[in-house]
Amino acid sequence: MKIYLIRHGETDFNNRGLFYGTTDVSLNQTGINQALELQKKLAFLPTNIPVYTSELVRTKETAQLIFPTQEKLALAELNEKSFGLWEGMNADQIQAKFPIEWQNWLDEPFEATPPDAEPFFDFRWRVLTKFQQLLKQKQDIVIVSHLGVLRVILQACNPGTTFWEVDVPQGDYQVIDTALSDKQEKSGGS
Repeated sequence: MKIYLIRHGETDFNNRGLFYGTTDVSLNQTGINQALELQKKLAFLPTNIPVYTSELVRTKETAQLIFPTQEKLALAELNEKSFGLWEGMNADQIQAKFPIEWQNWLDEPFEATPPDAEPFFDFRWRVLTKFQQLLKQKQDIVIVSHLGVLRVILQACNPGTTFWEVDVPQGDYQVIDTALSDKQEKSGGS
């Protein structure tokens, strides 16, 4: 079983370096071009492969451009982590308006929660709970989501890595091959 993890294409908010977790914004032209490039690279996938997105428009637009004929299902559990009152702001703006909270978050990004934001461990739990449910289908799937979501999934599948080491560039993808993982686990244990 293979899981294709795709990060949505670029948005103007990405380009401006803004925190925007659950703020709903569309792809910009670069993001559209990135998705169209991925359509060519992933043309080998069967037309009946299940495609899951977050509920946010940037993932749905990316999925539609890559998989125009496949049925897609938007899942709230694949939404990016909310950054609460920090959404739509860059680091300098956050530091100016929320200096104590900003420093706390820089010191302990998994423990400190921005004002009105989703706590990291709640975010991680919702993503991994849904991911485990999707794995039970025992078939290849595609997930089009956000960097935070993909980091949570890829770190869980590669326990030796840290959250910040995991990277999936915008408009790019990674593949998890569960058959390979099972073989590695079996050979590692014998």
